[in-house]
Amino acid sequence: MSGNGRPAVERVDSGGSSVPLRTRNGRQARIERLPIYDVRMRRELAHRRFVVSVVRAAMRVLTLHALDAVVVIVAFGLARQLSEPTMPLQTLPAIIAFTLLGLNVRGSYRPGQARRDSQRLTTGMLIAVSLMAISATLGRENALSTEFTLAFGLAALAGLFIERHVVDAVVHAAYLRGYLLRRALLVAKSNEVRDILNGLVPTGSDGRPAEDQVVVGHVTPDLVHDSSALGTLGDLERVLEERDISELLVTTTLRADKLEQVADACFERGVRLLVVPPATHTNPGWAELTRVGRLPAYQLHPARLELPVLIVKRGTDLILASVGFVLGIPVMLFIALGIKLESRGPVFFRQRRVGLGGREFMMWKFRSMYHEAEAMQEQIAHLNAYEDARLFKLPRDPRITRVGRVLRRFSLDELPQLVNILAGDMSLVGPRPPLPSEVTRYESWHYVRLSVVPGLTGPWQVNGRNLITDFEEVVRLEREYIERWSLRYDLEIIVRTIAVVLSGKGAY
Repeated sequence: MSGNGRPAVERVDSGGSSVPLRTRNGRQARIERLPIYDVRMRRELAHRRFVVSVVRAAMRVLTLHALDAVVVIVAFGLARQLSEPTMPLQTLPAIIAFTLLGLNVRGSYRPGQARRDSQRLTTGMLIAVSLMAISATLGRENALSTEFTLAFGLAALAGLFIERHVVDAVVHAAYLRGYLLRRALLVAKSNEVRDILNGLVPTGSDGRPAEDQVVVGHVTPDLVHDSSALGTLGDLERVLEERDISELLVTTTLRADKLEQVADACFERGVRLLVVPPATHTNPGWAELTRVGRLPAYQLHPARLELPVLIVKRGTDLILASVGFVLGIPVMLFIALGIKLESRGPVFFRQRRVGLGGREFMMWKFRSMYHEAEAMQEQIAHLNAYEDARLFKLPRDPRITRVGRVLRRFSLDELPQLVNILAGDMSLVGPRPPLPSEVTRYESWHYVRLSVVPGLTGPWQVNGRNLITDFEEVVRLEREYIERWSLRYDLEIIVRTIAVVLSGKGAY
């Protein structure tokens, strides 16, 4: 107050530490500047960001449920028209409930990749159709017939695939225009940022980004100057506020006190905090969240295919291999005759190979070499086209017969392996089975080749075959195949294999 009881004329400067004030009687006073954000403002910001994230997640789930319900209604009408026109409309609510329940059980509404996971959609619809079949079996009033149930299941599944692709296209278009994105910041060492970014933005076969986030930059955990960084941990609070960050990812090791400071800064501002263990940056397999005592931990597992995926893959192998074997019988008989006419020895060549989990099996091929070929390998080992002894091929192998050259040119010598596929030792697509002598030279990271069933064809064959002479590149291709496996990817490799075989690229 001024001397006459009137309030002083004050001015608050938001940029200085203390601000001069002039009173009515001309005297000056100084007060300390108020912080830009007080505790209440930060708490309000935290609550607002939390509410936004909850509403966003709820809208995503509700929208997908609503769209799926529309697909069910359309599929119901189509199946009703094709199989059972007298099907009462009173059954529609139950069918919608069955379908949404099946999709929820399989987690088709979870964040991330779940909505575009064809395996989840397929198994979710199988659950729904099973529930409908049980209802039909009970024989109650308005029960669903088998014909209607099957027609509806196929129509609904096709509709769901189309719907999810349309949703992906719309969401992707929004991402490209900057909508719906979460602004993320990394805490990472400069030499690790590139690898971390590659891991944070997984891509499908179409190359589209799979996450709804945009990484605006990184801060370093130490005081080393980095011109590409937005600052160091000491600048974290400023960067969080200036860049309007909604998600912070700690992707490097921090001391407990530093991590506590980071957490406090995030919690005050409503920023989502994620800690990514450094071991998972380059881990080729998958990580399972667990605990060691009271400490959270990740258990790292080797890359492998889970049981539902294995069932789908095995079923596909049996169907396609059976069809191929039946259709190929005339060709195989003609090949056997040619082999017997040209050289002495058996028609088939059997060789012990290493398959899933290191188990050995007998692999079958048409004999394409002279009978004494294996005994001659040590004499011509110096001619190996590969620098690495774990692979062995010769561009002009003197042991190959004339018929054998034709068989190898078109990979016809591999046809007997359809029997190995039917027996379960091999798959249509997968890493090629190595020889036991090759496996003895493996390093630890090479054993990923043995984590799945070996294949008749695979990523090595469709990416150059024998033109790829670097064993590490072969392992990289096969590891990538295992990590991104899908039924569509297998079918793509099969189609590409046909093109490669017809072209003869890399065959010898």
